[in-house]
Amino acid sequence: MNEIITNNLFEFWNFIGQKNNIFKESSNYKAVSVIGSDWPKRVFDIKETTESYEEIIKLSNESLLPNIITLEKHSDLINYNKIQLLFTQTNMCLDLSNYKNEFSNNVNIHQIESQTDAFEFAKIASESFGYKVDATIIYNLCKDNFQSKLFIYKEKEESYGCGIVFFDKENVAGFHMIGTIPKGRGKGIGKSMTEKLIGEALINNSKYCVLNASKMGEEIYKKLGFTAFGTLENYLVLK
Repeated sequence: MNEIITNNLFEFWNFIGQKNNIFKESSNYKAVSVIGSDWPKRVFDIKETTESYEEIIKLSNESLLPNIITLEKHSDLINYNKIQLLFTQTNMCLDLSNYKNEFSNNVNIHQIESQTDAFEFAKIASESFGYKVDATIIYNLCKDNFQSKLFIYKEKEESYGCGIVFFDKENVAGFHMIGTIPKGRGKGIGKSMTEKLIGEALINNSKYCVLNASKMGEEIYKKLGFTAFGTLENYLVLK
């Protein structure tokens, strides 16, 4: 299951890269190199060899690759001073095999489709996560509403939250960028968004919903039935 969860994330980054012409690939790694945005901007799906890590570090220091790498699990190859752990995420899954959707449709959640919506989503995401999200990247994702669907939470014309569901080649529903701006927190908006994405997964006949949770979000997802599996580690390449 841990591999299924990680594969969804990596396929999502691959999808973003292809849609925005910012995808790089070698025999040792894959990468999304973004200019003017902090997201996703990752090196991932890395071949765990000393040669791979040395190549990534060298190219990152030359600004030819992003300076953040994501690993599926801890590796002894990274126990040296050239990289530094930034944060970890918990791989989580919800099995929909016998799941009954008892959620009512939340009228405050809207799917984004226009360029104006994309800019609003990018603004919400940037404020929610504390890093820059480019609106053009978001707009290119929402043009394809088969594999990816993007939503915002609005009350009285003011936006408070966001979320994405991405269906990979195995039809696993990956939840990404579920966020709430500071003044909207504590109102159950993240929970409502997650329930909306679960509903989309059920409509699409997905067997699993998966996500990569922060420490803050992990308990919320457990209450919704998600189970924790492995850990993803995100590292900063040092110059």
